[in-house]
Amino acid sequence: LPPQRMTSSMQHLKPLFVLPLLLLMGLSTTSAEPPEFAAYKSTAKVKVFILAGQSNMEGRGFPEPLTWQVGQEKYRERYTHFIKDGDYARFVKTVEDTRDPDDRRKTPTYLWSERKDVWINYLGKHGNLKVGYGAPNEGFGPEFNFGHVLGNHYDEQVLIIKTSWGGRALAQGFLPPSSMPTDAEFEVLTQAENNKNIEWNMQQKIRVEKNNLKISEENKTAEKKKALQKYKPRPVVSVAEYKQRYGIDYRNMVHEVHDCLANLKERFPGYQGQGYEIEGFVWFQGWNDQYNDRWLSYEKNLGNLIRDLRKEFDVPGMKIVIGEMGHDGPDEPKPDAPRTLIMSAQQAVAKSAEFKKTSTCVNTRQYWDMEAHNIYHGPGGWSKDVDKWRQFGNDRPYHYLGSPWFFAQAGTGFGEAMVKLLGKDK
Repeated sequence: LPPQRMTSSMQHLKPLFVLPLLLLMGLSTTSAEPPEFAAYKSTAKVKVFILAGQSNMEGRGFPEPLTWQVGQEKYRERYTHFIKDGDYARFVKTVEDTRDPDDRRKTPTYLWSERKDVWINYLGKHGNLKVGYGAPNEGFGPEFNFGHVLGNHYDEQVLIIKTSWGGRALAQGFLPPSSMPTDAEFEVLTQAENNKNIEWNMQQKIRVEKNNLKISEENKTAEKKKALQKYKPRPVVSVAEYKQRYGIDYRNMVHEVHDCLANLKERFPGYQGQGYEIEGFVWFQGWNDQYNDRWLSYEKNLGNLIRDLRKEFDVPGMKIVIGEMGHDGPDEPKPDAPRTLIMSAQQAVAKSAEFKKTSTCVNTRQYWDMEAHNIYHGPGGWSKDVDKWRQFGNDRPYHYLGSPWFFAQAGTGFGEAMVKLLGKDK
């Protein structure tokens, strides 16, 4: 997609930098209050959106490539609303002045913008919307541009509650109550798991003993014997213990939402007790369901997830945006591959007679960052020129290359899809 996509799709946004402009012009700020501050003072109910999924909903938009692109005239307009006052030069200079060239782990100072009319709560962290609510330190995910799109749509305060954990499957951790196996099925599943673990333990024991015998025979010194291998046996679990693994992330997600809504004033001092309305749910997940035949039940489980969440929060018409898996990037998905079947299941749920009026599936392959892709897969791969690679990405394809441009576009796409669904109520 051309770099202009985001800026053109956001032409009608509320002015984010009206206040600094008024100050520069020497005008009074009391008579012309920016819309974001007006929403912050609104007594209408807060509009709530739940974002959930695994690592890519956590967000792998890395700050290093984002910072480099902000410093380039070709790319910077993608991220004007990311940085404080839209001041590219000051942002880049501050990062450079506070970066430690000898310690990449030390976080420099990033002058991110904050949006007061959009709040965010993410696993113990909460405040005004800004970069920093992602998985890498000072990183971001779809929530950032999603929040800007929804903040521009509403005159009321917006709240995003993000609940995501890496490496989770819909068929296990996020399994909704309506998909839960019966007690009899759990007994069979537990026995199968224990049999598999017992077999694995036996194989590991034989392998380790064989390797250690060889090490002992070849190396008589005490120092070499320290290299003897060990292994940690997999435990035999009870039915109750095994059952706990199923739905744990679903339960944690529900708890996070209820806990946040019960403590709005404590977490967001600007909350005036005006109440709230849960408007929508965004789901971006799928990778871990490619394994162990989990894709076979994806469509059923996703449908049940939507039904159970609507019942849990008593919002029968809650709008649903499904981020379709896009890990194939520019390559055409392989027929009958597990991830292709998951993509088909995601589309099928959104198009079903039950959900088609209140849900939509967003194709994320369209947001694949081809510049990051060409470096990653180019001659010699990304490691041939690490510095160039970090101008565009910083991760593997299963994390969409860690491209900030991907996560920015995905957030915009999810937001625009949600606004379109909300418009159907009018």
